Amino acid sequence: MTAAGRPASVRRRARLARGPVTIGEPAAAVEARLAAGEPYRPDTIADGGNVFGLTVRAASVRGLYKRYTGGPRQDDVCLRVHQASGTLVAAVADGVSGAARSGLGAALAVRYATAAVARQLDDRAGPLDWASVFEHAAWSLVEEHRRASGDGGAGAEEASESLATTLLVAAVRGAEVEVAAVGDSPAFVLHGKDYDPVVGSSETVDGFVGGGVESLPRFSGAGAVAVARRSLGSGEVLLLCTDGLAMPLAGGAGEVGRALARELARPPDVVDFARLLDFSRSTYDDDRSLIAVWAAGRS
Repeated sequence: MTAAGRPASVRRRARLARGPVTIGEPAAAVEARLAAGEPYRPDTIADGGNVFGLTVRAASVRGLYKRYTGGPRQDDVCLRVHQASGTLVAAVADGVSGAARSGLGAALAVRYATAAVARQLDDRAGPLDWASVFEHAAWSLVEEHRRASGDGGAGAEEASESLATTLLVAAVRGAEVEVAAVGDSPAFVLHGKDYDPVVGSSETVDGFVGGGVESLPRFSGAGAVAVARRSLGSGEVLLLCTDGLAMPLAGGAGEVGRALARELARPPDVVDFARLLDFSRSTYDDDRSLIAVWAAGRS
């Protein structure tokens, strides 16, 4: 028996976090509806761990608007480890809101793109052929559209109507980073309180088919792919995100930038990372995805 007269085998209930992290003026609270449609798209996914001396966290969360309406999450993320070359391959994608099955498009794009990078790493030691990686991802969307529609002659224009998505891919080998993107999903390097842009744009327009956002499979050639290379220094964090985070982040200025810089100074727990990404802030209700990679020695 304990001093309070309670059997020692009886333990207190765990205290669980209640509600999202609030930054600034909170968004309206809603009761989330389960997403309908095929294929199944979970509300939130999270992953992370250590590899090759790097520490990585990844999460994708459904936006408040889709939780309210029961729409599916249209973002996706993917991590892949290439053991032979010591490379971490990471990808994020943001399905274009005007495309009916863009969540599936995002899922296909990140998986086929990371697989294409891995195959190149199997065959070569030189620079990656990023145009080929994005063309492979675009091909997967066209093939899915042909399968679903029964139109074996459909091309990128037709597939874009239902599966359009942005794509951002990174290959991290030691301190060296290669990043490539089509569309407005940006990459940053966080150093202290500063967010240095690497590739992509954080100034976005809500994406509709035929609108201002470049996306796969329509844009996939060498001229459409933005590529950047840089070294990741001690204390720096590579951030790959969709515009659902980039918009409130606003290049690091303001409350969201300060909060993320503070919380990402060290790698948080995987679940805490997802909860942080799911912060509540008024007027921002889009899906959010983020992959964070801490340089070697920061685990």
